[in-house]
Amino acid sequence: MSFATFDRDGLVLCAAHGRRQADSAKITTETRFQAASLSKTVNALCVLSLVRDGRISLDDPVNKRLSGWRLTGKDAENVTIRMLLSHTGGTTIAGFPGYQRDDVIPRLDEVLDGVRPANTRRIEVIAPVGQYRYSGGGVVVLQKLITEIEAAPYEETVARRVLEPLGMSNSSMRQPLQSIKGKLASGHTIDGDVIRMDYFIYPEMAAAGLWTTPGDLARMLMAMLDSAEGKEGAFIPRTLAIEMMTSVQNGAGLGVFINSKGLIHHDGANWGFRAVYFVDPKSRRGKIVMANGQRGDMVYNDLLKRL
Repeated sequence: MSFATFDRDGLVLCAAHGRRQADSAKITTETRFQAASLSKTVNALCVLSLVRDGRISLDDPVNKRLSGWRLTGKDAENVTIRMLLSHTGGTTIAGFPGYQRDDVIPRLDEVLDGVRPANTRRIEVIAPVGQYRYSGGGVVVLQKLITEIEAAPYEETVARRVLEPLGMSNSSMRQPLQSIKGKLASGHTIDGDVIRMDYFIYPEMAAAGLWTTPGDLARMLMAMLDSAEGKEGAFIPRTLAIEMMTSVQNGAGLGVFINSKGLIHHDGANWGFRAVYFVDPKSRRGKIVMANGQRGDMVYNDLLKRL
């Protein structure tokens, strides 16, 4: 387990307990874990940075901004960027199972089309547009959009637009991360065994591809709060930050969720990894926990109370 808490403008606690891999080296606060669906918050910030810079609008129909691949299905032409960020675009594929490291990894267009070697079906609109339906697939459509708008690899754009400006030096969307071997936590099964070849690869980076630490996520969350409070030099304008942290439907904001107590949160589950964060915008307090085991959530539910 690796975890962090912050209060107002600074980290209060960064700690790590356990091992990077069963019977292996102990983890540190700089050991990177797969963040799974917490990646969606980083992706949302990347999208909002493009809105901030006047490159796109949240209410642009996504098909009007895509130059190659297009979203299909009933009312697909009415699906907006805002809808895909808030899971209200009616799109398919809730989550992605990932790929073994010795698998043939599909290209982004193959994932979008649902053709081999992709292990999920085509991403398309199958539910009423405007109604909540959790969809990592819709977020991957935004990965395609960002790649086309910036004419650069998605992971490089996210690093330049989000990770580097926010000081997230232990974070990357690159899949796989081979250049920092020894700093990555290995995933473990429900029985505590190391998963084959240590971790799975997720080319669906916007939905599940982030490698990071709780400390880096704390920096991101504090930057979001700074933006919502309209602080000078904040990452995005106050109006955008408030939109991000306001429920569109069913507690889903833009890359985040808002519960009945007003807490901003998201959880994530990749094969062998679990992660979660909670933030109270009123008190500016937050907590983040990451684990490299299938049972990580059973531990972090108790740990969150103690934190």
